[in-house]
Amino acid sequence: MRTTRLAEQIADAVLYEGYVLYPYRASAPKNRSRWQVGLVAPRTFAEAAGSDPWFTQTECLAEIDRGASLTIRVRCLHVQERTIEQPVPGSAAEWRAVNHLLVGNRELIPWDEAVACEFRQEELPLDAVPRESPREWRWTWSLAATEAIDMVRDHTGAAVARMVRRRQPVCAAISVETQPCASACSDQRRGALKIRVRIKNVTPCVAHTLSQRDEAVRHSLVGTHAILAIDNGAFVSLLDPPAELAALAQSCVNTHAFPVLAGPPGSRDVMLSSPIILYDYPAVAPESAGDLCDGTEIDELLTLRVRTLTDAEKREARATDARAAEIVDRCEAASPEAIGKLHGAVRSLESFLNPEDEPSPEAGWVEIGGTRIRRGTQVRLQPVRPVDSMDICLQGRTATVNAVYRTLEDQPYVAVTLDEDPFGAEGVKYRRSLFFHPEELVPLDRGAE
Repeated sequence: MRTTRLAEQIADAVLYEGYVLYPYRASAPKNRSRWQVGLVAPRTFAEAAGSDPWFTQTECLAEIDRGASLTIRVRCLHVQERTIEQPVPGSAAEWRAVNHLLVGNRELIPWDEAVACEFRQEELPLDAVPRESPREWRWTWSLAATEAIDMVRDHTGAAVARMVRRRQPVCAAISVETQPCASACSDQRRGALKIRVRIKNVTPCVAHTLSQRDEAVRHSLVGTHAILAIDNGAFVSLLDPPAELAALAQSCVNTHAFPVLAGPPGSRDVMLSSPIILYDYPAVAPESAGDLCDGTEIDELLTLRVRTLTDAEKREARATDARAAEIVDRCEAASPEAIGKLHGAVRSLESFLNPEDEPSPEAGWVEIGGTRIRRGTQVRLQPVRPVDSMDICLQGRTATVNAVYRTLEDQPYVAVTLDEDPFGAEGVKYRRSLFFHPEELVPLDRGAE
């Protein structure tokens, strides 16, 4: 079985996306309407309220060899309601729910937690034998109702409160269908196969209106996604399929799901079907110290914002949820070096600036008044549309061309460094140039053709 470790890193981030949002406190308005990502609600509620889906469908393509097999993993969060109760005065057996309680220095707050759950089926046999109807497997996945009570005692050992955690039952219907496709594969030794995965919430539920959504959510699958892994075969990118499979890829119907290739770039044995849009081969940035549950590219901003919270706000965040507490602790402990790494990074400067199918700007050229200018050509600056003081100051100065770039509309613009700039060499190194339209430059003799 192929490793799914890299897919799992992304899947874990997807699983908890939106679980608790900055400022990570239960009292924050944005944390009172939760569970927006990957929610699969009970069908009766979804059809009555019209606010949330009750199923997801993933369709993807695979090229398979003889003896191919498929492993499917469906992962989600099962919502767990946490209530805080204290004894009813004068009764040793009765408890009542409260919205807030302080026991010594410990703050107790009601909150909906969640438990990660997984359904797995391994080595489903795949073949490309033509048949009239799809081959199909069906299962029922039941998430059981549970209740657990944790007593909270004061410094004397007396029970002064209890935390009650309850999960409601959830019942999901999962199916996998495979249908051979009459189409040539990129590898003629392989057969093309369309794979369809459906996840439905068939839980009985009394909630039918938006005002009852919280109750429906407790009978829902949250952060729902699937990881597909194939042996003796290869998935086909739906974002960039080979020409011979492009029409088939376009025919795939995905509902509330976005399947992408996952794992090391270039591999094709794992596909992640995510509830949020991703590119093929998504990856967690090495600079990221951990999930923040609130966006995928704003680690620096959130880290700095968490550090501005007051002590009281941080105390409430820690009391809200164990993940929120971990986020606050991690942000507080982040060193200046760790925060500096979050400021941004370019993985490959050359690939970022120079697409593979285009000549590099350093090798580019443009013709001005019958003279071809390129890297190394000396020019005189004559801004024809002076719009600020910089244009006025640069009028008549000489400069050396570093590169010739082109816009998406194939219009050229020229990067230059002032000849009198004492830091010009460093500017070229880091591509800190001045940019001009060709009509704003006059070629000089040196370096021109």
